[in-house]
Amino acid sequence: MKRFLSLFLCLILTVTTVACGQTDKNDSPNGAEDTSNGASGTQSTQGDITPPSVDLDFSGNDLDASFDASEATDVVFSENGIEIKGQGAAAEGCRLLLTEPGTYVLSGSCKDGKITVSVGENDKVKLVLDGLDLICKDGTALLVTEGDKVFLTLADGSKNKLADGASYTETVGETNVDGAIFSRADLTVNGSGTLSVSANNKHGIVSKDDLVLAGTGTLSVTSAGVALEGKDCVKIREMTLDLTSGGDGIRSTNTEDSSRGYVYVESGTLTIKSEGDGIQAETLLQIEGGSLSIVTGGGSENAPIKQGGDMMGGFRPGGNFGYTESTDTQPSRKGLKCTSLVLVNGGEVSVDAYDDGIHSDGDVSIAGGKTTVASGDDGIHGEKILQVTGGELTVKKSYEGLEACEIYIKDGKTSVTASDDGLNASDGSGGMMGGGFPGGMMGGGSAAYLCISGGYLLVDAAGDGLDSNGNFDMTGGTVLVAGPTNSGNGALDFGDGCTGSVSGGILIAVGASGMAENFTNAQNQGSMLVGTGTCQAGTGIAVCDENGRVLASFTPNKAYQCAVITAPGIKQGETYTVYAGADVANADENGFAKESTLSGGTAVATVEMTSLLYGSGMGGGMGGGMRPGGGGGMRPGRK
Repeated sequence: MKRFLSLFLCLILTVTTVACGQTDKNDSPNGAEDTSNGASGTQSTQGDITPPSVDLDFSGNDLDASFDASEATDVVFSENGIEIKGQGAAAEGCRLLLTEPGTYVLSGSCKDGKITVSVGENDKVKLVLDGLDLICKDGTALLVTEGDKVFLTLADGSKNKLADGASYTETVGETNVDGAIFSRADLTVNGSGTLSVSANNKHGIVSKDDLVLAGTGTLSVTSAGVALEGKDCVKIREMTLDLTSGGDGIRSTNTEDSSRGYVYVESGTLTIKSEGDGIQAETLLQIEGGSLSIVTGGGSENAPIKQGGDMMGGFRPGGNFGYTESTDTQPSRKGLKCTSLVLVNGGEVSVDAYDDGIHSDGDVSIAGGKTTVASGDDGIHGEKILQVTGGELTVKKSYEGLEACEIYIKDGKTSVTASDDGLNASDGSGGMMGGGFPGGMMGGGSAAYLCISGGYLLVDAAGDGLDSNGNFDMTGGTVLVAGPTNSGNGALDFGDGCTGSVSGGILIAVGASGMAENFTNAQNQGSMLVGTGTCQAGTGIAVCDENGRVLASFTPNKAYQCAVITAPGIKQGETYTVYAGADVANADENGFAKESTLSGGTAVATVEMTSLLYGSGMGGGMGGGMRPGGGGGMRPGRK
């Protein structure tokens, strides 16, 4: 929600009529409206996302940490040189050169040694680390100049260490060598031992092709730059990773091939503390399982405070009046980040990010697992589509909770806490009479879209609770919104000249009255906007039919003055009573129940549904009369 004071004041002075292509309706919250059964603005995609075609398989060799010691070449490092037993290896001082395919068992200790692998382009090499402690003072500790694939196997029970120097320049042809472990071939780390990598110059482990981490072992990386990089891909299975990086934690960087540049986590335990992005990919970042704990930039507590949620409540440093875009030139510090698609299908993901928790320049899909996000900016941001189709998603701290051009909530359990908008559907085009004001004020042509068709959604927002700069459709699900306590925002908000349509599901959205608005279209069930008087935080609200049956209830954690309520049991021609402060049987932790009973409480509104829509906007000042379609006030949209 970004507003510009001078433009806003100019509009107040000059605009007396808003042409949105809708008939202005009664703005009284207790006045009945005509039912609108017009078609909604449903987008054609309905949030369908097709992942790119990439190789997510692990080969048999990736998973095989066994080796035949009788056929392997033994290499033992010491401060005085290298002892070799077998074929394919040569040494000069403490510098080891491997030129033949095969298996090499490496052990010993050296404070200035180096391993170089240079075999045929179709050759495979297995390096078994069995108690190796190696530092290279003037370059990378392990360098693969050529080969098909190198397997770095951590022997069972072994403890291994590799480190590079603090400053060096090293090249292979035109390739700059910038990792403590650096490979120009596919590189797999497997086995059940441990490996600690200290990257003092720049990056930790770098593969210019595939980087595969598959095994029951533990890999720890401390790096000045990126901890793990696989240009073509990074794939992780089972392994325990502990990464501390001055740059990104994990990244894949191939932008030239649509089947490359991806990160895939099938399973494992990942702990990432990064000054850059936690995990970054180009084509796909997919989490299938495992446990991930990611902290970027010191976490959300280190981010600049971005206050939101106020338009009429006064001027605040960092707030939305007079808001300007950040000029911060520091690197990106997002949790999960991808250019095309972030896909979370399972696992337990915990993100505490200085910047966005989860970010995609394309799409984001949360389909399963348990995801928890604390963010200094957006909780989850997608430039195109953001969909939630399953799992448990908690955004416990954010500026804007869920943001994308199109947002689809289809299933799952979602909880969002935001200092500005809870859900914000915005195409980013702006527009004031066609251009200039954020979010397309007075323009009905926004591509933004919000659709809720299932699931359980809880929103705590200081700005708008549910905000679409385009159309908003609700066809199912359970939605509970504790919206703004200031009159510069509303619990519901959709684009001027656009529609808010309901045909199914349960919604109770409470908040301040100044900018309150109801749905504009209703089918199958009714929707009411009622004034409740000022109710304090923790005061439950419930709507009952003529028989005293509770159709829906909610206990907000903040004060409110009005409520939008829709439920399947609300019908035209019947009368309903809204209660505040009642005890509702069998309510959940949020005070939600349906098909229940209540006791006590105070009746704050009696509603006769002469049509399927009751109440369009709260009256008084900026809150009434100036917004066609019952919008409850003239105000700019959102970004």
